[in-house]
Amino acid sequence: MADALPVRQYVVEALRSEILALRFAPGEKLVERRLCEMTGASRTALREGLRQLEAEGLIEIIPNRGPIVPKLTPKNAQDIYQLRGVLEADLSRQAAQSATGRDVIALRAIAEKVTSAMRSGDRKALLAAKSDFYDWLLRLSDNDETTVVMRKLLGRTAIIWPSTVLDDMPANVHGIQTFTDLVDAIAAHDPDRAAHAARVQVLSAGEFALAHMQRSAEM
Repeated sequence: MADALPVRQYVVEALRSEILALRFAPGEKLVERRLCEMTGASRTALREGLRQLEAEGLIEIIPNRGPIVPKLTPKNAQDIYQLRGVLEADLSRQAAQSATGRDVIALRAIAEKVTSAMRSGDRKALLAAKSDFYDWLLRLSDNDETTVVMRKLLGRTAIIWPSTVLDDMPANVHGIQTFTDLVDAIAAHDPDRAAHAARVQVLSAGEFALAHMQRSAEM
């Protein structure tokens, strides 16, 4: 176990990586004994970590059954992306209004990592870069309640992405363009354009994800 990390945080990061790498199937029960063996953590530390993952939306803890990886339906995905569209439009509007020159420089660096990962189809790099982007966006909002809600929605989205979207990343040229439009609008300090670009970017990503989910269901 990594000495540099508190036990609970190590558990969270280890299990988060396993879930996003599809080591567990949607709907699969997560057996505590197996997870303790995998992470080297005690049951107490494991349960603390599982509660954090539940707050992030990456697992569900079902009474009398225990933790499972959620099995999301196309309707779940549609609802998630619709709510994200509303929230991210507001967050992007705020960012366009409040971003400093230093913030914009940081945003451009993050955006380069996002688009590079999308072009190359590097799943791990994309997840890391998008996490950096949302950390940046939420930091500028300075709204703890919005941050809690967004973190859970992003966790749910991360479950959708590996199983539906990321395999087709290089083909999603439109996704790269909509993200670039969003970054350009924020950097230009244009709140209305940033809000519109955020809605377009999120809803476009949702349409792409739903189409892929439906194709996968038909195979």
